[in-house]
Amino acid sequence: MHLYSRFRRSPAHLAVAASVAASALVSLPAPAAAAGSAPPPRVSVFAVVAGNEPAGVYSDLSPTAVHSSVTVDMAHVRHDATGRYSVFFSGPDLGTDPTAGLHVRAMTDGNCMPFDGTTWSRHPGLHIDVACFDSAGRPADRRFTIAYNARGAAHGALVTTATAPGAVSSDWRVAEPQDTGGATRVTYTHPSPGLYTFDLPYLPGTEPESFAVTALAPIAEAGTGRIPDVVCGTTGRALIPGDAGPVRQISVTCRDAVTGNMAPGGTRVHVGYTRGVNLAGASGVSEAYLTAPWISTNSRVVLPDSAVHAPGTVTTGAVALQRHAVGQYTVDIANQEHAIGYASLVATANASTALCRASVPDPDRPGHLSVVCRNHAGLMDTSFHLHFVSKKLRLRLTSLPAT
Repeated sequence: MHLYSRFRRSPAHLAVAASVAASALVSLPAPAAAAGSAPPPRVSVFAVVAGNEPAGVYSDLSPTAVHSSVTVDMAHVRHDATGRYSVFFSGPDLGTDPTAGLHVRAMTDGNCMPFDGTTWSRHPGLHIDVACFDSAGRPADRRFTIAYNARGAAHGALVTTATAPGAVSSDWRVAEPQDTGGATRVTYTHPSPGLYTFDLPYLPGTEPESFAVTALAPIAEAGTGRIPDVVCGTTGRALIPGDAGPVRQISVTCRDAVTGNMAPGGTRVHVGYTRGVNLAGASGVSEAYLTAPWISTNSRVVLPDSAVHAPGTVTTGAVALQRHAVGQYTVDIANQEHAIGYASLVATANASTALCRASVPDPDRPGHLSVVCRNHAGLMDTSFHLHFVSKKLRLRLTSLPAT
């Protein structure tokens, strides 16, 4: 079952699209550098945070848990309180551009969200604040993964975009922040709480398309102080004509994972759209992304090539999806190298707003993945997008004293 629908653009939207200049997020060739200067390097970071670090101190992340396209001098986490973390990556090429390419996922039961996107840390680099919850929406310590991108992809094509701060409005707005490098701006509308429509520059190609959506933690509720635990999914897709070429239009729906209510109006979301590369634009020893079909019986399905892309040097052969029970699946990615290091995983519901959690139950089988999907009422079946990357240690990573 797929809820892909047809969309029409309003006259106001057409006016926005006609008035904006070229500066969007399609991560194809990098923008030309000034004469005599090299273009800034592409930045992608995948990382896994254990979530059980000692409270109130800086703890180094395991070198095998961090994959980066640029030098990382320091990677550490401060466990600020139950379910609250500050993650720091230090390096000369990090943190120099605003970006919408940030996705955070819990790898155990519950949910994790970034608080305010990314900020510069005290050292040259990135500072990412994360909030994690249990299935009841209470702050809880959780293992989680971070996928971050700025300035393009190692191969393939990548669009990253985010909603700008602002209340509910049926007007079409320019998405912010956004990386430069393409020819068309991303626009979106947020007509009611929890509902969004994005116009993305279409990425042509023969590889499958895939998407990821992450909500930023909303403002705490007045009176209770509760931070809504928000989860989003892609709930519609269409290819429409645009003023500068074809447009991939998607609808996104976000809900409170505990109550099932629509997410608060003004909740900011990050959207990733890929073809031929995972959503961080990273090259790994092994990488793949796929769109799993909606399966409602306990059966095993070998996914067609149209649903899977595996450009990594190890990932070859079939990818199979096994449904074990309602909302409980195994994804087997063939021919994975043993002891390859930590795998970073980002799952997003497709055609629903389920919270889908992906994990690796057995470290010695990095291509044997567990995916569990649920909504506020319990486990549920859904289609989902899944991005996977794993890489051996190839970083110049050094530790600095805790401060």
